[in-house]
Amino acid sequence: MVIVFLLAFFFIIYHLFFYGMILQFISIFKKQQSNVKLTEFPTITVLCPAYNEEDVIEKKIHSFLALNYPKDKIEMIVISDDSTDNTNEIVSKYTKENNIELIIQKPRKGKQSGHNLVEPLITSDYVLSTDANSIFHPMSVKELVKVILSDEKIGMVTGQLILLKNHTTDSSEGLYWKYESWLKRLESNLYSIVCANGSLFLIKRELFKRIHPASADDFERTLYTLKYGYKIKYAPTAIVTENVSEKASDEIKRKIRIISQEWFVLKRQLGVFKNITAGLFLLSHKLIRWTFPIYCLAILITSGLLIRNELFLIIFLGQVILYIIGFLEILNESRFKSFGRIFKIPAYFVAMNYAAIIAFYKFLHGQQSATWNNIR
Repeated sequence: MVIVFLLAFFFIIYHLFFYGMILQFISIFKKQQSNVKLTEFPTITVLCPAYNEEDVIEKKIHSFLALNYPKDKIEMIVISDDSTDNTNEIVSKYTKENNIELIIQKPRKGKQSGHNLVEPLITSDYVLSTDANSIFHPMSVKELVKVILSDEKIGMVTGQLILLKNHTTDSSEGLYWKYESWLKRLESNLYSIVCANGSLFLIKRELFKRIHPASADDFERTLYTLKYGYKIKYAPTAIVTENVSEKASDEIKRKIRIISQEWFVLKRQLGVFKNITAGLFLLSHKLIRWTFPIYCLAILITSGLLIRNELFLIIFLGQVILYIIGFLEILNESRFKSFGRIFKIPAYFVAMNYAAIIAFYKFLHGQQSATWNNIR
């Protein structure tokens, strides 16, 4: 029983702390590659799927027009997923003279189907994928290009997503994303990241192929690129911003969709494990996270069975209190209230474990979802 407890505890601590610390230590001895100075600018097609984004799409377009990149080398295709609000009308105002094109996908099929729809039309050197609510920093595209041109073995580069607070509290997604960005930076320094940010990534045109319509495209394109011998780098100076979600409960549906999609991606791209380094990164960064509920349940059960020992009694009670607080905060959030900022972290922890369980259930039962709804 103690061995089960220690193993479960090890996997949690390894993922949250040891993995990053090991990467950090190894990176001390790794010489960092410098970016190139741009003397020529490759052509880029920006793909921006959008579904009912009337609140943000004009701001997105303005950020595209403000990019510090030659206007004759870049264009943006907004793929409206049969939007029912004013998204199409807003985009249409900018399509005449701004290298912006609107394509409407009917009926609604999701982001990846939108990418598949326009894929045959793309003739540029690179494809840049972004989200409608991800606002470009003016230098973001240039920074991506500097990295991808620095080494012919780099097939894909992803940027940094910064989550902004519009209110006094957030769901703790911002804290999680800082941790995620830290891991990406370390993995990129040592070898390659194992999942791009869907909000901003640049990929060689020859690697941008048609994809499963219910795929998590940022993850699948990353594994596809790795499988063909290329590396994927992280460019923290290539920035997009989004508003962070306020409530952990807001993130549940989004996380269920993403994690379940990623399970299916991994099943389709198992060949990536032939690359030992990529396989270790995937195990440490993704697989352990997806199976977190197993380790949490194992710790709860084993510590409960060992409560005669004072230490295990404290551990058991601590978990029970954590889960109760998290659950109550989620319930309170449903009434647009909060017990306070300190309760957001246990609520987020509970919400993400619940999402991971439901996502795995959907994977086992072959339930795939291609469409999405706006949350942030």
